[in-house]
Amino acid sequence: MASSSTPPSPGRRERYGSDRSLGYLLNRTADIVSTAFIEILRNESISLPEWRVLTVLTDRDQQTLSELASHVGTELSYLSRIVVHAEQRGLVARLASPADKRSTCVSITEAGRAMVRLFMPQARALEATWLRDIPPDDVKVLRRTLQALYINVLDASTAAPSSGRKLKVAHRARNRREAPAAKK
Repeated sequence: MASSSTPPSPGRRERYGSDRSLGYLLNRTADIVSTAFIEILRNESISLPEWRVLTVLTDRDQQTLSELASHVGTELSYLSRIVVHAEQRGLVARLASPADKRSTCVSITEAGRAMVRLFMPQARALEATWLRDIPPDDVKVLRRTLQALYINVLDASTAAPSSGRKLKVAHRARNRREAPAAKK
C-alpha cells in the first residue's frame, strides 16, 4: 500500500474525497435547501432574503438595520435594499428607534406576519421532508453540531488576515449575541 505522500500510479486518478468533505457537503446542501424554498416563495414573489428578514423580525421585532443585518447574515448595504423593497410591499415599516431617535428601527407589519403565517407551514413541511429518515435525537445532535461548527469556523476565521464581508457580518452577529451575556 502506497503512503499518502506517494503520487497515484499512472492511469489511476487521485481522489480528494469531495463527496466526504464537510465544506463541500454543507455547501451543496445549503444550495439545494435554498433553491427548494425559493421555488415555494416564488408563488408570492417574495425573495429568500426578504423571507429571512421577516422570520428574524417575527422572532425579535424592532431592530436597527445594523442589528438586522447581523441576524440575517447579510451586509448592511444589501439589507437596506431588501428592507426598502419589503417596506414598499407593506411587509415591514421603518420607525425611529426608541433608544436613539437618530437611528431607524425596522419592524414587521401585520402583512409581514401574515406572509410568515402563509409560508411557515410549507417551510416546516419541507424541513420535515429533508429530515424524514433521521431520528429526532439525531436531528437534535445535528442542530447542536452545526451550531458548534458555525462557532468553531467563526473562531478560526479570526486568524485569517483578510476576512471577507460574510465573515465580518458573522462576527458582528456573534458579538451582538455575546454582549448581553457579558453584561450579566
